[in-house]
Amino acid sequence: MCESHAYMVEGGQEKLVMEDVVNIKEEGGKVYLSSIIGEESVLDAEIAAITFLDHKVLLRPREG
Repeated sequence: MCESHAYMVEGGQEKLVMEDVVNIKEEGGKVYLSSIIGEESVLDAEIAAITFLDHKVLLRPREG
C-alpha cells in the first residue's frame, strides 16, 4: 500500500499525528489530512517535507 504517516515536528522532535494518510491538502493556512479508514484531521500547520521512500509526511506548526 502507499499510505504515509504524518508527523508534527517541534523542537527537533517528531510527534505522530495520523497513521495511514491517503489524502493531504494544504489550504488557507491549514493542512487537511484523511486516512484510509476515513479519519480526518485539520491542523494549523504547513508541509515541511514529504519522504516517499519512508512513507512520511513532516509538518511544522504555522507561525503567526
